[in-house]
Amino acid sequence: MKIEADLVVLNANIITMDPAHPSASAIAAKNFKLLAVGRDEDVEELLPSAKRVIDLGGKTVVPGFVDAHTHITAEGLRADHADLTGTRSVEDVKKVLSVALPFHKPGDWVLGHGWDESQWAEKRYVNAEDLDEVSTEYPIMIDRIDGHLTVANSVALKKLGLSLKNEGVMKDKKGKPTGVLKDIEDLYSKITPTAEEIQKGVRRATRIANEYGITTAVDNIGSGILRHIRECELRNELTARLVVNPRDDQMTHMVKLGITSAMGTPMVKIGGIKIFADGSIGARTAAISGTYKDDKKNHGRLLMTPKKLAKLVHQAVDSGIQTVTHAIGDAAIEMVISTFEGLSDTEKTLVRRQRHRIEHAEMISEDQIRRATSLGLILSMQPNFVGKWQLAGGLYETRLEEEVVRGMNMFRVALDNGARVCFGSDGMPYGPLYGIWSASTHPNQRVRLTPEEALRCYTLESAYASFLEGTVGSIAVGKRADFVVLSDNILKVRPEGIADVRIENTFVGGKEEFSAAKNRGV
Repeated sequence: MKIEADLVVLNANIITMDPAHPSASAIAAKNFKLLAVGRDEDVEELLPSAKRVIDLGGKTVVPGFVDAHTHITAEGLRADHADLTGTRSVEDVKKVLSVALPFHKPGDWVLGHGWDESQWAEKRYVNAEDLDEVSTEYPIMIDRIDGHLTVANSVALKKLGLSLKNEGVMKDKKGKPTGVLKDIEDLYSKITPTAEEIQKGVRRATRIANEYGITTAVDNIGSGILRHIRECELRNELTARLVVNPRDDQMTHMVKLGITSAMGTPMVKIGGIKIFADGSIGARTAAISGTYKDDKKNHGRLLMTPKKLAKLVHQAVDSGIQTVTHAIGDAAIEMVISTFEGLSDTEKTLVRRQRHRIEHAEMISEDQIRRATSLGLILSMQPNFVGKWQLAGGLYETRLEEEVVRGMNMFRVALDNGARVCFGSDGMPYGPLYGIWSASTHPNQRVRLTPEEALRCYTLESAYASFLEGTVGSIAVGKRADFVVLSDNILKVRPEGIADVRIENTFVGGKEEFSAAKNRGV
């Protein structure tokens, strides 16, 4: 029987991340899967009947990136909000919001996202008074870049009706709310987008992923989002694979329905239950054993009690559901590890198989790494944070003591102790190439990875962390034809130069979903 191919790629420098066959120059795809991986001559017989043949002229190909931690659907939804990522001051924020006002109807919520005061000369949060200068008629809420701190104006505070007893409502010396809201659950519950808006956001989200070479995104989603992702999938509108992590308040429903991690389709899978143990360093809510350098009385805070976490973990383990627990500060990490150490021997035998994860683990100690590894916990880390905040003069130097900052994001120490480490971006910023650059140029030489190790963490290890290593994460026959064409070979350029490497093309299931040349109009 004559074999045909949908796509043949020739004359490429293919880094497969497959230990059995680490390199190749040609691949062929048929029905979304890789039909052949090898030398150019190995696919010659497929050329006459192939629907598309691409000669890459020696360009580098890597597996499609698997971003292990995103809020990509939320990113798509926020595309219509005021983008504050490039602002350089409080005044700049006010100007951007003022421009956005005329595009809203009276009474509409005005939302913004992405501001980062650590990049400003003022080094202070926006507050309600600032936003009231923009408008006292429209309710305004703007999220800090990390999503753990939101600022509301007076109108928005009134509409939200938050109790002053809520620990996340910041108050001045007179007890008046400042407008700063830290780690408040369901803060946006009164702002409900329509089904059309959500699905538009989902479509945008997967397109955003494609631009960064992300072919699979692990998406931490809110309630009610999954059905809209599924609607988009049924209409063949998804251009990247999504692994969805529902919040912990959905676990009871999952248990009743018998839903477990890894269920789903080739495009949409159920991941783990998302649990928050603490907040963020930027919001000073990451739970740490010491105090914040710029707030000496503040240890951050745990967002749940050890008892509640233990209950969630027991329920998840006994029900075959993976947990993905956000824990940045060393105190929060200690609570998570101690909880798993407290499981019964029978439950402990299930933990490794169920691939439970600690998300971020930024301030994890070497002892905690060893304990987590012995339990089979996966460390889901964000190298993108290093380039964003851990370099000299960055946010972490402001918030934490020098010796603490030096010991953060210990990638090399984790790998050397046998930990399974996967990489994600958390959207701060998106871009696996940025993360690979960050991991291989970490300011602490002791914890740097080689570019190849970082690439593995952003491909095959991230696939493993979501039960996908059999279908994505490497370029091998039978796996999905997910791959990315790069402008340069990241294993040959100096680590410092990886930041300048570009995504040229992104293929998902053998279909080109992003082309830099087409975007440039070439």
